[in-house]
Amino acid sequence: MKVREIMTRDVTTAAPGMTLEAAADMLARRRLRAMPVIDDEGHVLGMLTDRLLISGLLPELERAEAGAPAAGSAHVGEVRDIMERTVMCVKEDEPLANVVRLMLDREIERLPVVREGQLVGFLTRGDIIRRLLLRDAADEAEEAKGE
Repeated sequence: MKVREIMTRDVTTAAPGMTLEAAADMLARRRLRAMPVIDDEGHVLGMLTDRLLISGLLPELERAEAGAPAAGSAHVGEVRDIMERTVMCVKEDEPLANVVRLMLDREIERLPVVREGQLVGFLTRGDIIRRLLLRDAADEAEEAKGE
């Protein structure tokens, strides 16, 4: 089985110049924990996670709790200011078992999937679990038919 067979193809992405406020809104509305940051050509520049976003927005929260006026989205920052810049990517034709082993060994939760350097998908632990569960359910259904 190859990565392309289970990856998410419709990937929500961020631009490096997107405000943290806009990125937070996008993550929240789509119930995501992370999204790749890409350039205009679709090359992966980094990764934005909910954890990074919270840490990037923390100074604004602290200002508000101290009674200071809000800085406004123009002062909160941009995705490029907080994104993780070292991002491992995998190719869509990689064997899934190899990628799963890599994710487990390095404690990676999600990976951008690329073709010729451009983002074509996203692979998460959830994608892998869903695929394994669906495969087990299909196997059980086949066995039940045969009985």
